[in-house]
Amino acid sequence: MDAKITKERLNRILSYDWLKIVGLAVVAIIVWTLVFTTSATRITPAQQFTVINYFGNVSTLHTTLSTDVNKAFQDGTFSYEVIEISDPIDVGGNAEMGATLMDTRVATEEGDVVFVPNIENADSEYVINGKKYRDTYLQGLIRGYRWALHDLDRASQDGYFGKLENFLNRYYTNGYENETLNEEKIKQDFLTRIQENKDKRFKKDEQIQKGIQDEIARVKKYRDALIEFDGYLESGLVELTHTVIANMEKGETVMEGVYSINICPDPEKMPNLNKIVAYAQEVKNEAGEVQAPKFVAKDMNVAIMKFDGMEESFEYEGLLYVNHVIRMGKATV
Repeated sequence: MDAKITKERLNRILSYDWLKIVGLAVVAIIVWTLVFTTSATRITPAQQFTVINYFGNVSTLHTTLSTDVNKAFQDGTFSYEVIEISDPIDVGGNAEMGATLMDTRVATEEGDVVFVPNIENADSEYVINGKKYRDTYLQGLIRGYRWALHDLDRASQDGYFGKLENFLNRYYTNGYENETLNEEKIKQDFLTRIQENKDKRFKKDEQIQKGIQDEIARVKKYRDALIEFDGYLESGLVELTHTVIANMEKGETVMEGVYSINICPDPEKMPNLNKIVAYAQEVKNEAGEVQAPKFVAKDMNVAIMKFDGMEESFEYEGLLYVNHVIRMGKATV
């Protein structure tokens, strides 16, 4: 057997080993990428807060709305669970384009609150028994996405506010209206949840102890938010909107209920709201010439979205932001 090492044989060996080295490196990179992507902590729907600006709201106010959401985040409006603010999503343009964008956002479970004006939509005309009708932008939203919106009927025990009351009463032993908070129960429920979810944010003892305090603060925030909102309702500053959806062919009612909050029934009581979110209202001079549009917030509504991927107890971040917007929009006392 000729075992003599020649230059040619040496080159072949080195070439073969080089290919093995490259191949092993590629395999190692692929394995590492898979391990990283499968083990990395992902942001849950509850940890990301997103506002949707629906159709009639002018896109020129996107910047001010974005600024307001970030202000709310920096000012501590939300609980510790919200760790990221998304840039507001503008759903506008023509009806087909807007519907496609909204369908995509709903399918990917993006969106916590939706601003939508309860004003007539000229593009939604339909005829019933020879008479022409037009939906409002709010009706259009509910017609298309009722299943993704919370029932906001304040009297419904199965609705958003009824569930919030039930959540709070688990920890306020004499009812949430009183301040008899059972912090030990909050602690035990928190520990159970982070163990079941394997929440990587709470591994060390100091992280767990801080998490318990943050969880207690979250429950208190929700209680204060519900009491604050009820105060706005009772004073007439805001109203719950009862919406009726008609069958476009037969004219029959196919859906009705409370799916949104009118946060500006009286613009004089909410003079600053149009600086946050508004729609363009056409203005004409005495000669009938169209002037620069006026930005108004009359009958601006807000709906709160619901998704299967969000744990129920975290759905109340939306109310925290709604109250923030009301505070920013109302007249300074």
